[in-house]
Amino acid sequence: MLEQIFYPVSIAVVGASRDRGKVGNIILRNVMSTFTGKVYPVNDKVDSVEGLPAYRSLVGIGEQVDLAIISVPKDAVINVMEDAGKAGVKGAIVITSGFRETGDSGARLEEELKTVANKNGVRFLGPNTMGIVTPSFNATFTYVDVKHGGIAIVAQSGGMGAYMLTWAQRTGTGLSYFVGLGNQADVSEVDVLRFLGEDSETKAIFVYLEGVSNGPRFLEEIPEVTRRKPVAFLKGGASNAGAAAAGTHTGSLAGSYELFRAAVKSVGGMFVDDLRDLLNLAKVVNSNEPLRGDVLVITNSGGHGVLAMDEISRNSLNPAKMPPRIQSELTLKLPAHASPRNPVDLGGDANAELYAEALRVVQDLDCTKLVIVQALATVSCVEVARAISRMRGKGLVGVVMGMDEDAAARILDAAGVPAFRFSEDAVRAISRYLNRREPRLKLRSPTPVPGAIDIIEGKQYLRDEDAFKLLELYGVRVPPWAVVDDPNVAMKEAERIGFPLVMKISPDEPVHKTDIGGVRLNVERDNVEGYFAELSKMSKRVLLQRQLAGVEVFVGGIRDQVFGPAILVGLGGIYVEVLRSVSYGLSPISEQEALEIMSESKVVDALTARKRGYDVGSTARAVARISNMIVDLNVKELDVNPLIVNENGAFAVDVRIKL
Repeated sequence: MLEQIFYPVSIAVVGASRDRGKVGNIILRNVMSTFTGKVYPVNDKVDSVEGLPAYRSLVGIGEQVDLAIISVPKDAVINVMEDAGKAGVKGAIVITSGFRETGDSGARLEEELKTVANKNGVRFLGPNTMGIVTPSFNATFTYVDVKHGGIAIVAQSGGMGAYMLTWAQRTGTGLSYFVGLGNQADVSEVDVLRFLGEDSETKAIFVYLEGVSNGPRFLEEIPEVTRRKPVAFLKGGASNAGAAAAGTHTGSLAGSYELFRAAVKSVGGMFVDDLRDLLNLAKVVNSNEPLRGDVLVITNSGGHGVLAMDEISRNSLNPAKMPPRIQSELTLKLPAHASPRNPVDLGGDANAELYAEALRVVQDLDCTKLVIVQALATVSCVEVARAISRMRGKGLVGVVMGMDEDAAARILDAAGVPAFRFSEDAVRAISRYLNRREPRLKLRSPTPVPGAIDIIEGKQYLRDEDAFKLLELYGVRVPPWAVVDDPNVAMKEAERIGFPLVMKISPDEPVHKTDIGGVRLNVERDNVEGYFAELSKMSKRVLLQRQLAGVEVFVGGIRDQVFGPAILVGLGGIYVEVLRSVSYGLSPISEQEALEIMSESKVVDALTARKRGYDVGSTARAVARISNMIVDLNVKELDVNPLIVNENGAFAVDVRIKL
């Protein structure tokens, strides 16, 4: 229900100053120049602003106001919101900063603002926002003039939003909406994305976020948006320094960067790492070219062609296969030194006519045609751009490299053909667009298996015997084991388990056993008594396990402050924190999702290397079952390190669980 904000019939600008350098004046002039409805400046010190009568307050206007844009000192915002309620205003944009992003006192002021707005039934954007641009008006304090189109931009940062608006104006990219989220005290990114998802004029949405307002809502509601149209996300706060800056910038709880990446994949969005990638992706999404995962490269530079083919392989795309008929026709049309294979190397002396002839021959192939031109003495980028634009609609993407590349890019932009300066950027953008996942709805309905609650009840940390029993209840295999506190029992259990053994300390509190010398490997019958004596000095209980060989996998679980329960998978053992080959998923995950995470983190590669034939399926099942256990029991932290995988299955060898 954001109609009051996005579809107002009348707008009041509260804090409309006569000073043309003040934010309130800039917003007023922007609204006046773009909005056809009634506009009311509110300023309690003057009689008129920019030729319009000024009002002392919202109540003093005496007519219906749909949207109030508030740009007053922070200490006056609460009173203005009270006034909005009395005047019957139902939508507001709070431009003013100085709230949660400034610390505890600002956070208390923001809570008071929310309370007052909620009491009066006012929905509001902000505070600390630069405003919005809609098809009907510009309510920001930026001097931009963007054309209308199908791209929506949502930005939590005013500076980032200003840059993206400038980019849209400079490149001629048409926008349906720009929305500055600010602190998201009331209207959140989920609210805005749902609105834009239902908007018929918005073709795609590009989002910059520093924090998610409500993780569960994001996971539940954004899949419906991404089913309707592409949504790309860039997140600030990847590093500790960036996360801290996000906190002071918009008061956002940055959350885990990697879990945000996992969340975006889960809901069917496209995740990018930086602003350049976001804007490159916008070129592809905003074009009318029918793109495919099979890519044909046409170039006048063999080196550029090789680099493009390398990037195609790295980004889960495929080199397009050239049918013999097309190869034969190219052989007839091209010079003898040119290559009729993929990449089609026209040679360093190729001119625009040769590019046009090659495009004519391949135009009906069902693939993406990546056309690369390096400006040389025989050809200019502009000439090739014109040849490409005449073939638009055939799955074309241009890469223009030379002194006239800017002019060539403008020709391609005008034709609706994506234009890039580097083939690597083009390929990454194509891959992100084509390889976005189907959205998955995360259903979290805890249903603990019988007996699980009895094991964990009243405990904050599970000792080894409880942890192994719990995993076994969830169908996760563990090697034969025993926890003992007597040397005679140790020998008896060792005989039952079989040799060689692993013997470890089994403490009451979680520790890294290897780090403190609490593990003995390759234990044979003659070693049991001596090792038990050594280890029992460090821990009153000792864990005995059958020793297994195989690939060591790390499986972790956390309860994220934003997105809730999550699973981590990577290469394990003592090097997990060094290798950092870990991928994330939001629990619960299916076996298929587990396989995807295992592939991302190179676990599948490790299990299948050198024709090992280690049990990939059992590993995926174990990961999926652990992810369900995390949800069922509200696990705070979990480490299975390692999960040893061999041809016989996947076995949890060392486990730490905090509740």
